[in-house]
Amino acid sequence: MDEPIIIRGTLLTPFETIPGGTVVVEGGKIIHVGGGDAEASGRIYDFCDSFVAPGLIDLHTHGGSGFDVMDASPEALDGVARHLAAGGVTSFLSTTYSAPLDDLKAAARAVRASMERGTRGAEVLGLHLEGPYLNPARRGAQNPAHIRPPSIEELAEIVKEAGGAVRVVTLAPEIDGALEVAAWLASVGVTASAGHTDATYEEMEAAVDAGVRHVAHLFNGMRPFHHRDPGVAGAALTDGRVTVELIADGVHLHPGALSLAAAAKGVGKTALVSDSISPAGLPDGEYLFGGLRVRLRGGRCLLESGALAGSTIRLCDAVRNMVELVGVPMAEAVEMASSTPAAIIGVADRKGRLEPGMDADLTVLDRDFSVLLTVVGGRVVHEAGADDDAR
Repeated sequence: MDEPIIIRGTLLTPFETIPGGTVVVEGGKIIHVGGGDAEASGRIYDFCDSFVAPGLIDLHTHGGSGFDVMDASPEALDGVARHLAAGGVTSFLSTTYSAPLDDLKAAARAVRASMERGTRGAEVLGLHLEGPYLNPARRGAQNPAHIRPPSIEELAEIVKEAGGAVRVVTLAPEIDGALEVAAWLASVGVTASAGHTDATYEEMEAAVDAGVRHVAHLFNGMRPFHHRDPGVAGAALTDGRVTVELIADGVHLHPGALSLAAAAKGVGKTALVSDSISPAGLPDGEYLFGGLRVRLRGGRCLLESGALAGSTIRLCDAVRNMVELVGVPMAEAVEMASSTPAAIIGVADRKGRLEPGMDADLTVLDRDFSVLLTVVGGRVVHEAGADDDAR
């Protein structure tokens, strides 16, 4: 068993911000959260001028540092997990893209294996299927060769391969058969999400009635909001049954759009995501993503058409952007990247908050939002200035 860890700093708890506080973790759980020192022995980390936050949770990431979840191997997922941990993420959903059924089943098996064996970085919480049941007109960086009509039978095969680890399925609710799929997903405890969709407001409301409860990367991959045609964005912003994702990278969304979404939905319904792809963290250059050529330049990933192809952001930077560009209080921005995503996928009973009894998943951020320490299940998986490869 790993030795207890004692972390000191400004604590971001669900109830208050505690300067000069202490968190103690032991046996993979948080056992103490409070002001001042704690009567405990163990390895001490003193971050007097930094924030100790619950570990960040990324519901939508395709990869990073050259690793792609669709490589469908525990080694690839371990690489993604380590990339994410360096950005403060302690758990995530391995997110696929439109691909042949056999490839999606292989990705599901890899997720299942990684959940069983663990990783050297962030914990894999399950699978987010983004596609293949999308609208080609709003496909973004999804390969049109693999977009197809919804199929409950196909989904059931993937769910079986994943061993019940499918958490979210993103689809276009306006296409034939999508409402039946959404209802089926709800019946088996999987979150149905709308994305890469050209649905109208009315079609989205019908989808919510059928079981859709989430919207992938709000404003992106959908028809633009218009005062006479509010579309999915309008329905998502006004329907209290729906949670939303935001890519707060300063590229996908104007700060005003981020502010609008945060004001309309509130902290508890808004999840920050990276939507990062495998070139994230790599030098500028040309790469392949889902069989499509993408160009990375100055933090932007673009298709040959000039369309955005995912992001390269780290989730800690999304938190920073919500604070610095939008004016969201630090504690609320962290909540959007921790307790809210935990609630969306049903793990809020053990993740997303600094409280005794919760999983010992923590992130330490300095005043510039750089990640100083990432702890997953009571293990230090990233420490600024240290050699993570040696862990």
